[in-house]
Amino acid sequence: MRSAPYVMRKEASEKLTGNAQFEGYAVDLIHEISRVLGFNYTIRLAPDGRYGSLNRETKEWDGMIRELLDQKADLAIADLTITYDREQAVDFTMPFMNLGISILYRKPIKQPPNLFSFLSPLSLDVWIYMATAYLGVSVLLFILAR
Repeated sequence: MRSAPYVMRKEASEKLTGNAQFEGYAVDLIHEISRVLGFNYTIRLAPDGRYGSLNRETKEWDGMIRELLDQKADLAIADLTITYDREQAVDFTMPFMNLGISILYRKPIKQPPNLFSFLSPLSLDVWIYMATAYLGVSVLLFILAR
């Protein structure tokens, strides 16, 4: 998957082939990992140029995830967001870069304190059931004590 600055094709006057035609952060990372662990690799882009998404009707994957599931690739290195569906299909390492993607939501509006604000964690129904149970147990204990 070509995605600057992670994987880019080198612009050179002569025709480059194999791994030499690529550069970028992910290329440098996989090169260093292969040097340390002692394995060979060949960089191959996903044929459809997609990261990988699940088709809900056919229940089939496309992109890099499909390549991994079909065992056409041993690993994929890219700026790939870890989603629930992808995590169910393939194993992920710890992310090599955290971009701070998060969920944003509006801050709740502060409300002035109320005399009965301690009651708000539970619904009115729960308080009524608890009061009824308290009274029922109290009456039962009163009757049994006589």
